[in-house]
Amino acid sequence: MKIIKHCKSGVRRGFRNMITGRSISSEFFKRNFFATGLIIFLCTGIIALRFDCVTSMEQIKQMNKQIEAMRTYKQRERARYMTLTRESAMQHTVDSLGLGLSVPEQYPLAIHYAD
Repeated sequence: MKIIKHCKSGVRRGFRNMITGRSISSEFFKRNFFATGLIIFLCTGIIALRFDCVTSMEQIKQMNKQIEAMRTYKQRERARYMTLTRESAMQHTVDSLGLGLSVPEQYPLAIHYAD
C-alpha cells in the first residue's frame, strides 16, 4: 500500500509541476527555440492538412450523392422521352395508314365486377 501511495503522490506532484510550468524550464525553450518552433509549425501543418483532407472527403461524398440523384433523374427523363417518342411514332403510323385511331388522354379505368 505504501508503494501505491508513493506512486500516486509522485504522479500528483509531476502533474502539478507540469501545470505550473516547473517541469520544463524557460532555459530549455531558449536553447531549443528553433526545434520547438519547428515542431509546433509541423504539428499545426499536419492538423491543417488533416482538416483539409476531411473537408474534401465530405465534399466528395456530397457530390457523389448529387451524381446519383442526377443519374436517377436522367433515367426517368429518358424513359419519359422514349415513351413519348414511341407514342408519336405509333400515331404517325396510324395516321399514315388512315385507320382513324387516336391515343386517349386518360388511362383506361378498371371496372370491378362485384357479385
